[in-house]
Amino acid sequence: MPDRSFEHTVGFYEVQTPNGLVVLPLITVTLVQPSGMRVDLPLMFDTGASVTTLRDDLYPLLGVPSWDSGIPLQSETAGGIVPCYRYDATLELFGKAANCPVHLMHLPRNPLYVGLFGRAQIFDAFGFGFWESARELYITLTP
Repeated sequence: MPDRSFEHTVGFYEVQTPNGLVVLPLITVTLVQPSGMRVDLPLMFDTGASVTTLRDDLYPLLGVPSWDSGIPLQSETAGGIVPCYRYDATLELFGKAANCPVHLMHLPRNPLYVGLFGRAQIFDAFGFGFWESARELYITLTP
């Protein structure tokens, strides 16, 4: 039987708004730019996202000339099928890095996060546990 212990616990982000309490599973992922510079990005942990998806206005971080200069694709979202563009980028979480596909698309602007942390490539390097009632995300570096 594999050991399902976790080395890291990430509490959900909580903020009171005029419309009530907002609780989100946010994590900070480091994007390693082509120049070698590193940028920390707040992303929503999204087990339903196949690919990490960033807002279209973050294209300069990928070292590309425009948000729509990558490989054109269609992405199925909760709101329907929308256009996006695929790039490859190095993402790092808790010191582990992976070259991952990243989609840029028009996402609603949110002051708390800049995109969705998706499964492709990077989830393989970790084990995740998710406890909604405790509002915590558990992560192991040795899945």
